[in-house]
Amino acid sequence: METGYHSYHPIVLFSYYLSIGVLLLYFNHPLFLLVALIILVAVNISHDKGRELKKWIPMLLTMSSFIILLNPFLVSRGTNILFYFRGKQVTLEASMYGIVMALSIVAIIIMFISFNIILNGNKFLYIFSRVLPKLAFLSMLAIRFVPLLRMRLTEIADVQRVRGIDIKTGSIRKRTKSGMVLLQILLTWSLEEALETANSMQARGYGTGKRSTYLPFRWGKQDIGWGLLIISLFIACLIGGLLGYGKIYIYPELGTLRLYPLDWILLLFLIILATFPLIVEGRERIRWKSLK
Repeated sequence: METGYHSYHPIVLFSYYLSIGVLLLYFNHPLFLLVALIILVAVNISHDKGRELKKWIPMLLTMSSFIILLNPFLVSRGTNILFYFRGKQVTLEASMYGIVMALSIVAIIIMFISFNIILNGNKFLYIFSRVLPKLAFLSMLAIRFVPLLRMRLTEIADVQRVRGIDIKTGSIRKRTKSGMVLLQILLTWSLEEALETANSMQARGYGTGKRSTYLPFRWGKQDIGWGLLIISLFIACLIGGLLGYGKIYIYPELGTLRLYPLDWILLLFLIILATFPLIVEGRERIRWKSLK
């Protein structure tokens, strides 16, 4: 039985991730993005103590560093010139745009790490199977098979290493040859599994009639309450963004980074919305400790 944040209705959980994803693309003030990024890191830590997130940290650091460092040298737009590099102007606006873009992309990837942990294949299929059955099924397969293939490849590599086939040692030619052997085994294994899955689904009558619900997800009072709160905060943030709050002008000239009172209110709404998993988990832990 799932408890805490995991136990909420899949539509409420999906609404949370959809709202956060849209707002991360909607706002471009660095403070808004930085606060959302920190909260999403904390959310990931609350799920599994950050085990999944740790696997992505090297890639996220490398990618964000490249974006921040390269964007000012590749884009010459902007009014405030910092210096010239090989006759090309490096502007403050291009540097700020690189920072904003890096924060936004990293925050979205971290959000999807949490999404992948919480909304597993069954919950994802439950949400979309009645509306878009084929697309939902293909999406579920994609979500499931990426970590599955990675796990299988690790197992194959461990076994083949005992036989002297290793992609980490030897010349480039030997590593390439070993890699092809691992890939061949992985494809064979996966195709066999796919055939068994297809036969099993055919035997159970998949696609022959109207699909029934096989997992009971029922709406509770807490789902309705949090669902309404998420939608209300999301709409308030959208309206605030339409009025120009939570955003900065970058091109052609960098605008002010100063926050006005309504910016702070909008930031507070974003914080409440983003910390939904932390509030739920924190409340559950307090209840658990009080029962001991």
